[in-house]
Amino acid sequence: MYYTRCPACQAVYEIPARLLAEAAGVVRCGNCGKTFNSLSQLFEQHPDAADEPLRGTGMPPMLEHPDMVQAELPVEYFDEPEDDSEETGPIEPLPGFENDGAESEGRRWLWPAISGALVLLLLVQLWALWQTPGSPVARWLGGSGQLDTGLDPNEAIQIVSRDLHPHPSLDDAVVISASLRNQADRSVPFPIVEVRFFDASQQVLGVRRLRPEEYIRDPEVVERGLPAGVVMPILLEFVVGTGQPAGFQMRFH
Repeated sequence: MYYTRCPACQAVYEIPARLLAEAAGVVRCGNCGKTFNSLSQLFEQHPDAADEPLRGTGMPPMLEHPDMVQAELPVEYFDEPEDDSEETGPIEPLPGFENDGAESEGRRWLWPAISGALVLLLLVQLWALWQTPGSPVARWLGGSGQLDTGLDPNEAIQIVSRDLHPHPSLDDAVVISASLRNQADRSVPFPIVEVRFFDASQQVLGVRRLRPEEYIRDPEVVERGLPAGVVMPILLEFVVGTGQPAGFQMRFH
């Protein structure tokens, strides 16, 4: 039999060790109602006011919890394995398989290289068609090959040179040779050429207009137009009758 004392009202109670174990030491004072741990206020005999509660080895046997000290394990030493890397030579490839890796690597890059070359060739062809005025690609993309019909031909086209010659085979005809240069940054249509002939007194002898089909014989050249920065020579033939012109003037429409 053991005794416990309430820390609040100092009331003393008898308590068997079995009940202490079942209640894990937690009890409630019947005098003041305080709940406390009776193990911290445990006595073997009825305590006086100055008596100290049991500590350590004085606890009931079933409530004692001796310290468990783990035995120190002995340290074992193991021999390190010897380094036999010097004795082990490089692994030799099996006969007949020495070049399989290189051949596989070459085959792996073969098809990407061929595909890249085909894509590059296709891009070059598309670029060439894009630069060709009147081509389906140029019309679809509206690229630099598309003819710019919104420019004034007299501003876009420069007359680099011009000259008036007698016709080599007709007495009543003349030939005008001229060079036209496109100053725009894109292709422009060939213009309608207007020529005014003058006599020595600057009187107008006649006016003639020629469509592009009349002074350029190749329809494909007419369709492509005059590319940017290109100088195009043209040759114009006119029948003027008996009065030979002394001069002429050219303009575009």
